[in-house]
Amino acid sequence: MKFAKVLTLVTFLCVVAVLLVEAQAKNATGKIKGTILDANDARVVNAVVRIYGGETKRGLKSNSEGQFEISLPAGYYEFTVEANSFRRFVYSSLKVQPGQTEMINIHLDVAPPKGLVPAS
Repeated sequence: MKFAKVLTLVTFLCVVAVLLVEAQAKNATGKIKGTILDANDARVVNAVVRIYGGETKRGLKSNSEGQFEISLPAGYYEFTVEANSFRRFVYSSLKVQPGQTEMINIHLDVAPPKGLVPAS
């Protein structure tokens, strides 16, 4: 009879441990950190960075060094960067892992002047 009680207690503790690990993983965060550059490797200041994934929608701007950093729940995100005189940059499947920092250097292409149609 004692063995059955011990086995029940051990089983219960294992289930609780699994549930705690799953809950912790859902709340885990990671970071995206990077620098936004032009074609000549000059820093792009005040570029608008938008991040979408699941119910998360976040936005920020690059700083005076063209850098940005953001903490997000673990998961997959669409990541866009926009700046005046540059083409929009899109990264459609960026993975954020718990406790990790994803480093990204983004090179923006110059946009054609408004009113002109790019050659095909």
